[in-house]
Amino acid sequence: MKNNLWVWVIALIIVNTGWYFASQQGASQEINRPGADFSTSRNAAVSSFIGDTSEIEVSHCFESTNGTKLNASVQIERDSKIIYKWEGTTDDGCIIEIIESEDGKLVIYTVVDEGVESTVTLVTWPLKSSFIPGVVLFSVLTIAVAYGEVFVKKVVKNKIEKATVVESETISVEVHQDTSSIWQDPVKL
Repeated sequence: MKNNLWVWVIALIIVNTGWYFASQQGASQEINRPGADFSTSRNAAVSSFIGDTSEIEVSHCFESTNGTKLNASVQIERDSKIIYKWEGTTDDGCIIEIIESEDGKLVIYTVVDEGVESTVTLVTWPLKSSFIPGVVLFSVLTIAVAYGEVFVKKVVKNKIEKATVVESETISVEVHQDTSSIWQDPVKL
């Protein structure tokens, strides 16, 4: 029984480790990137599996194609409210910010001078907020399967024991042999 317990403890660890890695996966949304059609306004959707707020990683890089210092800005709105705003130049390098927003539609405005290549990306983690409830759910289900296995093994063992008792009772029939004749009556079970 102790070996069986260790197997289920290891199964519990594997299931919850798998859930951890699944819940930490990010969903990337490219808003603007070099080589694609530039747009000053793009829509994005943000949602979480549990809860009504999401963590968003905003990443933007602006590079001058002619080597001069040019202006750039990014603004993110939700329901006409500004939730993120950045203004700077191409010399500022890549910026990565983490913000929180309520679930829903976002509008991302990107304004750049002529001659600027823009890379703007949003990363969300839709399952991150459901990590703890997922651990509880998967742990309870794993434990239920473990105890279900023990229960099924006991039921099957009892059925097999009852079947062997009935079988041994039916086989123990006395056989009466008449030695006076060559022919014998068939044995009836």
